Amino acid sequence: MSVQAKTSYDALYKEFKGKAEALSAEVYRVPNMEEAHQLITKIIGELNVNKVVYAPSELVDAVDVKKIATATGVVMTSENLRQNAADAGLGISQLDYAVAEIGALAGNATSIESRMVSILTPIHMAVVRTSNLLPNLMETIATYNNKLGELPRYLTFVSGPSRTSDIERVLTIGVHGPGRLIIVFID
Repeated sequence: MSVQAKTSYDALYKEFKGKAEALSAEVYRVPNMEEAHQLITKIIGELNVNKVVYAPSELVDAVDVKKIATATGVVMTSENLRQNAADAGLGISQLDYAVAEIGALAGNATSIESRMVSILTPIHMAVVRTSNLLPNLMETIATYNNKLGELPRYLTFVSGPSRTSDIERVLTIGVHGPGRLIIVFID
């Protein structure tokens, strides 16, 4: 990564982090896969969960989830997610892009596996490449169109823990999805 690119990503990351944390997300950044592995292992150990589900992907596989399972003593699975996600404490998935101006992640969620691990668990951990930080929503949409020729059938935006409120404006976190969002950027 060139110095100019790093400076650009540093600025986008700072903007993203500020916006995402304002929405109650927890945001981390690591320089490489080894440190990503160490950070994710540490977080899982601190969460004190018994089961973690994950949607297989390039980044999730690269942080070596099987080794994390051994280190933490946690059951980690990507099998039979329809059943396993319902009682898992954490779901891990890779998202395609991060949109700095709104502090949200964007992902092609056409695969039901990625939706299950990110919606059914009380805590969602999203991993994303730092190089996939984009400045705004319009550039994100244009990037999907340029790479795929069209928008994915099921495009999802993740912008913090699930929130809802009733008619009396009483805010409740985690009713219709995860009550906690952890984002790990990997340089």
